[in-house]
Amino acid sequence: MKAAGRRLQSTLVVAEHDNKTVTPITLNAISASKKLGGDVTCLVVAELSKTSGVSKILVADSEALVGFMPEYLTPLILATQDQFKFTHIVAGASAQGKSLLPRVAAKLDVSPISDIIEIKAPDTFVRSIYAGNALLTLKSKDPIKVITVRGTSFEAVSLDGGNAASDEVAMPDVPADRYQRRSGDEEW
Repeated sequence: MKAAGRRLQSTLVVAEHDNKTVTPITLNAISASKKLGGDVTCLVVAELSKTSGVSKILVADSEALVGFMPEYLTPLILATQDQFKFTHIVAGASAQGKSLLPRVAAKLDVSPISDIIEIKAPDTFVRSIYAGNALLTLKSKDPIKVITVRGTSFEAVSLDGGNAASDEVAMPDVPADRYQRRSGDEEW
């Protein structure tokens, strides 16, 4: 890819964590995002500011984000996309990523690209089909690529060696009666 085109690339990685540490699949997603070229920005976790390959951390703090419900993360990702105009939005192909990113893709009116195992170019990806018995190379013409990454296909980046800047992003308004915290044996 030409250097001029690479400067225009930017990727938002949606970080998963357990409120203490980043999940390993997030580190694999960052590794995959680095292969796309351009800046890599992570959304949600301040801990990632030391992660190798991350240029910026966007931190959102809201009661609605407790539990990482896709219904509340989607508006945050859309608002972040609207503000920063990323060319790629990436998450690990975990239960959370597979639930969240198709919603984001639908709202952006683009096709989600799921469970990729290789990046050939910023618009060309490889994924397995037929229970892993065949590989499919696909080229996306969508202006924004919304991608889930198979964690075992990309080496995890190190949590050390980075010096990313950290900024706060505002959570879009979510009515408080639309969510509840759940702990132990509380009922909904």
